[in-house]
Amino acid sequence: MSDFFKKFLIEDARRFAPGGRYAGLAAFGKHPGWDDHVEDLGLETESLILAKTLFYVNGIGGQIDSGAWEKLDPAQQLPAFKHVFLWQRSGQFLIGRLWSSSDGKGRKRYPMVVCLHFIGVTLGWALKQALAALAELEEALLRTNSAEEVRGILNRKRAALREALASAQIQGEYAPVSPDALNNIIQNGAGANREGFLRVLYQGKSQLAAIAPGKFNPRAQPAGFRAQQIRVPAAGANPEQTLLFWTRFFMTQVDPSVPLLLTLPLEANWLDVTVGEPESHEFFCLRASPKAVPLVSEVPYTMDDAFRSGATTFLQRFQHGETKAAELPAPATDPPFATPAPAKSGWRKWLGVGLFVIFAGVAAFLLLPKGGQNQKTTDSPGTNAESSRPRANPSASTSPPQKIEAAKTETPKSDVPKEQPRNDPAAEAARISQEKKNSDAMAAAAKLKADTEAAAAKEKERQTLAEAARLEKEKQIAAQKLLEEQKRKEAEEAAAKTKAADEAKAKMELAAAAVAPKPAESKSSEGSAASASRPEMTNSIGMVLVSMPSGIWVGKYEVTQGEYRKVMWSNPSQSINDRQPVERVTWNGAKAFCSKLTEMERSSLKAGSAYSLPTEKQWQEFVAGQKFEDLPSPANASRTQPSMVGQAGAPNRFGLFDVLGNVWEWSLDGGTGSDKLLKGGAFDSTNYDLTMPPDRPLPNCGFRCVLVSQ
Repeated sequence: MSDFFKKFLIEDARRFAPGGRYAGLAAFGKHPGWDDHVEDLGLETESLILAKTLFYVNGIGGQIDSGAWEKLDPAQQLPAFKHVFLWQRSGQFLIGRLWSSSDGKGRKRYPMVVCLHFIGVTLGWALKQALAALAELEEALLRTNSAEEVRGILNRKRAALREALASAQIQGEYAPVSPDALNNIIQNGAGANREGFLRVLYQGKSQLAAIAPGKFNPRAQPAGFRAQQIRVPAAGANPEQTLLFWTRFFMTQVDPSVPLLLTLPLEANWLDVTVGEPESHEFFCLRASPKAVPLVSEVPYTMDDAFRSGATTFLQRFQHGETKAAELPAPATDPPFATPAPAKSGWRKWLGVGLFVIFAGVAAFLLLPKGGQNQKTTDSPGTNAESSRPRANPSASTSPPQKIEAAKTETPKSDVPKEQPRNDPAAEAARISQEKKNSDAMAAAAKLKADTEAAAAKEKERQTLAEAARLEKEKQIAAQKLLEEQKRKEAEEAAAKTKAADEAKAKMELAAAAVAPKPAESKSSEGSAASASRPEMTNSIGMVLVSMPSGIWVGKYEVTQGEYRKVMWSNPSQSINDRQPVERVTWNGAKAFCSKLTEMERSSLKAGSAYSLPTEKQWQEFVAGQKFEDLPSPANASRTQPSMVGQAGAPNRFGLFDVLGNVWEWSLDGGTGSDKLLKGGAFDSTNYDLTMPPDRPLPNCGFRCVLVSQ
């Protein structure tokens, strides 16, 4: 069994957050803030890592490398990336958005992708949160060319989503769709009335029978099982309704333990459904129009009475809200392209299917007795399979795509005696010409009507989305102002408390100095120096700093997750605990924390003072000669994560904790080339020095602040 089936979307939320709920936000792809592919941003879960590998690296990257999209005619190709996708399994899901983008060097073939991972919530709740958040992220990321701003935008949005998740009252159906919406979609949303849905069921019964609800064992996949893909009409009035509807529909066709990927182009009117572990060619559909990949609802199958009756009964129950698994008779004949050919790439597989359907349809038409074999068809091959929206119900006399040999041996039925004399050639030609004119006129009128209705519906949807976005933006601005006002008041109160504490401490130090013994009266030793306490102060976020002989102030503890979240509104750590040191933080992220903390404390700091990472020289001062041999036990003894600050051992002679052996601490200077220096070892290391790129996060890397006068 592959890692995909072992690990994808079956993760334990308790690893990331208490209460069994989790919301993660990741980004990857191309952005002008990076000269190449974006670094890994927010890939906290194995599911997000697998999604990047399958969707972006292997999927989109594989199609770009093969040149599959470039080989399509313009009419067969979507001009750009502009999609949302929903990947779900066993009640967990990824909801993402991608759009055409470029890197800092102007290369534009790859998109930018943002993706949310939800655990412990309903799909209905998550879609309401995610679709709006992802649209805002696209808008914000398109406005900036700064990598640092991108990180800040993602961190703030991730924190806001987690705050909403923590306070949310989540209940109701997993994928709710109103009765009115169900009725409207079933009647008009997938072709000529219900016929389009019958065709989807017909194709699905052939492709998905082995993975129907209750019939699939994820620990013992069927031999030769490959991902299956079906293209269906978008159907819903908006992206949220479309994704909820097709989720409900395919829940009746596919076992919940099988990963289900729905990919929806936002500026088109179809949706691609991929079941199982996709390979590169399954992502060919992202840039292929229905002229290259036809909608199943437009393939004119011939369904036997037993299947049609059972499928009609199922649709009636589904329309009234039932989500019971569909129990349908097997199709009398196998629908086309039920099993993808393993050796073919995506575009060739679909092209072969289209040619087969077209060739079979033409052969069957030529075998019909009407007009004899000299009559020529007036429609271009494959018209039904290539139309972007379902049109009128195909003629009942048209045979479904079958093998050519079967079409050749079929006996045409006709009411005209075989010996009937031929019509006058001139009259026959005139009749054919008139029929062609009538057919062309009807087709043009139908197309004009469909295009007008589609344009009106799209404009209405655009206006609705724009109004919703405006209201949401106003709501966020008001909330942001309220939050900033609250933070300002808290900062003022904290500054007042800090000032009062500093004044009291200064008085106590003066009093202590007045009664302290003179140097001549007491011979100091290394032991007495070790026990002497240093002056301390506490800032507005609760960070305790200790005064050093050189005049700098040093964090008594490594920066904790609680302190980091108060400043940055996010927590990149792998092990979640407010009293543990923050980890998986880059050198860039640590510097940004110091800058932002300085701004928060500006009113209470002396002129020219600022928070910073320590230089290598400053670290040598406050390590105070401490060595790993001085620690109570080896740093890597039976430990898999950092200790809570202040609990790994006794302080050094300056009263500082965990200077050695808890997490690596970034230095301001040092390092070689573009790499940066880390000091002090970690819980799983006993080295004193380490160099690493400034944008690389690891679960054993954190930092400590110093307050210096510039």
